[in-house]
Amino acid sequence: MENLVAMKRYYYIKMLLLSFTMASCSGFLAEKAESFLLAGTAVNATMLEAQLQGAYKSLLLYKNGRQILLGITGTDEAQGSSVEVNYWAEQGALDRYNVSLNSDNGLTAWMWNTGYFSISKANMVIKAIPNVTDMSDEDKQSKEGEARYIRAMSYFMLAQFFGKVPLITENTEVSSNPDYPREELPVIYQYIIDDLKYAEAELNTAYRNGRATVGAAKALMMKVYMYAQAESGFRNFGEAKKQFEEIEALGVYALQAKYAELFMPEHENGIESVYEFQFEYPDELSYAQYFSGSRAIGEFGPGSGYELFLPTKRYLDLFTDEDERFEASVRTEFYRDGVLITSSPDPEYIAPHCKKYEDDRQIHSYNSAKNIYYIRYADLILLYAECLNDEGDLAGAKQQLQRIRDRAGVTTPIPAASKEELLDFIYEERMRELGMEGWRRFDLIRRGSDYFAREVDRYNAFAKGNVKPHHALYPIPSNEVNMNNGIDTEDQNPGYN
Repeated sequence: MENLVAMKRYYYIKMLLLSFTMASCSGFLAEKAESFLLAGTAVNATMLEAQLQGAYKSLLLYKNGRQILLGITGTDEAQGSSVEVNYWAEQGALDRYNVSLNSDNGLTAWMWNTGYFSISKANMVIKAIPNVTDMSDEDKQSKEGEARYIRAMSYFMLAQFFGKVPLITENTEVSSNPDYPREELPVIYQYIIDDLKYAEAELNTAYRNGRATVGAAKALMMKVYMYAQAESGFRNFGEAKKQFEEIEALGVYALQAKYAELFMPEHENGIESVYEFQFEYPDELSYAQYFSGSRAIGEFGPGSGYELFLPTKRYLDLFTDEDERFEASVRTEFYRDGVLITSSPDPEYIAPHCKKYEDDRQIHSYNSAKNIYYIRYADLILLYAECLNDEGDLAGAKQQLQRIRDRAGVTTPIPAASKEELLDFIYEERMRELGMEGWRRFDLIRRGSDYFAREVDRYNAFAKGNVKPHHALYPIPSNEVNMNNGIDTEDQNPGYN
């Protein structure tokens, strides 16, 4: 991985400058994508689809390795295992919030590089569409909607992790002397919303086929309206509520019958899935099982792996005995060759582990290729409950929460009598429902950087005494500062050098 990070650092600006002429990376596509973006070059539907699939597959770089930690660890929900936190400074910094969380951190730079890599892929598709010769206007617009969804997702991730970022579009002029300044948040979020509105209006893709859909565009807009930094001017619960009600009107989503089914390979792209990252054995592996499983078992068998992160006590203590989500989310028993392991040289090896990424189709844990959720319907229901609570409709909010709790087998009443108490409860319910699926960091931050720092300091043992409000954003990578004339050292996010 270290070599890949270095490669991505070195080629990032070059890749950006050549984004209109580069071909798909080898390994992304079984069919070679053509370089077809020269002005006036005719493009056929097969070539365009190959390039679009390359854009979809570029999104897998968000979740196919150690970078899966971003959004999960370093929170009150999960933290790195001791051996991993102490073994590699760059990874440990995600929990310790120490000097190794800096502009040279390879994992945060990976997120930056992946964002612009997928944006460049989407830009290529959008740039090429006018030159397609054998496709109806309706189909062209739908393909453009898919590319815009991919681009909007990547800009949303970049804005959430880094704040202000350069805005690179299909019309950005190629230059040998890159000069792309960080754009203000209102401009970035307006661009995201514009892309999603186009996608919402033009997409005609089938549901549950691994592609962007009208529902996925509306869902991501709902997310944007609730997660956009307050200073962007795009935080708008009323608009988020409207998006959810339009999603309900589509009639295409429902809760999976059993919570545990959500994490079974046979239910990939199921009724609850709004968008998920599409992994496939053996060409597109996620390695998520390997990075979340237990060292006590090694690399073979259910629950085995390399143990990059563990659930916190805070997360584990949220569940009641009747809550079916605990057993579906957390492995507490570990077996080697059919024998229960009751002791280990390191107690963490047999401590509770995340179970959601286990893929028992392959004996070796490194070969996991199960899809990974980006947005699912239950997430949207919980956000809708938050919107109702914000309006003062506590009864309506509780009714939405109960939909989630009924599926989990929870019968105890919701202990909240005020907006403030119910908001706290909704955030706890989001942990129970969405634990270690990648949203916890952003959930904490959208309640304020002070809230984020306080909760992480309180519940993450490695972060205690170190985490500060400025850690709500990650540092701009040094490679970007060094090679992009539009960003100087004084443009770095506060608290970093």
